[in-house]
Amino acid sequence: MSTKNIVNSLYIPKSSTHKGQNGKLMIIGGSKAYHGAPIFSILAARRFVDLLYFHPAEYDEFLVNAVKNIPEVIVEYDMYKIKESDCVLFGIGINEVHIDEEYILKNSKKLVIDGDGLKRIKNNIPIGSLLTPHETEFKMLFELEGTKENVKKMAKKYKCVILKKGIPDIISDGINITINNVHNQGMTKGGTGDVLAGLVAALACKNDIYTSAIAATYINGCAGNILKKNFGFNFCASDLAEELANTYHSLK
Repeated sequence: MSTKNIVNSLYIPKSSTHKGQNGKLMIIGGSKAYHGAPIFSILAARRFVDLLYFHPAEYDEFLVNAVKNIPEVIVEYDMYKIKESDCVLFGIGINEVHIDEEYILKNSKKLVIDGDGLKRIKNNIPIGSLLTPHETEFKMLFELEGTKENVKKMAKKYKCVILKKGIPDIISDGINITINNVHNQGMTKGGTGDVLAGLVAALACKNDIYTSAIAATYINGCAGNILKKNFGFNFCASDLAEELANTYHSLK
């Protein structure tokens, strides 16, 4: 199946559904050191799910107030909403903050792990999870180069899906492998990885995680190319997040 056909296969809400049936996502992340990371993920996800919860890994007044200014988000200081959520995005910007990873891993229906969260699960990779490392993080996790062969091999070994970000993006569930070459050098800006993580997790609420990873990298790359056409390379992560829904709609 082509990437565009995969995008077209994504879940579409039925006319008979009501609030909450088309995706509940919880994002767990952020710290005093990295308050912007979860905001980028939130901005990316908010148009793709019915309900969006945010649990700050570390309380920071600026972070919480900034998130509360995004009206689609519900700030939850307790992690109990994990059990109600279709998917959990964990790890963005948590730095060295103490957090109960065991509770998160045990109670998440689907789990996307990004950023600092990857360090926390190095020796305990959850079966069925989606990992989104860049090259350095892939080497940290597996002590291997992030080649196509190694991405597939590690996904199979740990029974997970790996989205290795880079040029190109390499996605594997241990059986299949997909390459994404749709992006441009304007997407090296800080925060663009958090945008991709937010989109992947949002799509994973109602789609399988391998399909979600393939579709998200393609939609994200197409959005980046639209921004390049309009602004050259002078766009930022929040621009990318805001462009995603329009790009997705144009691809359908």
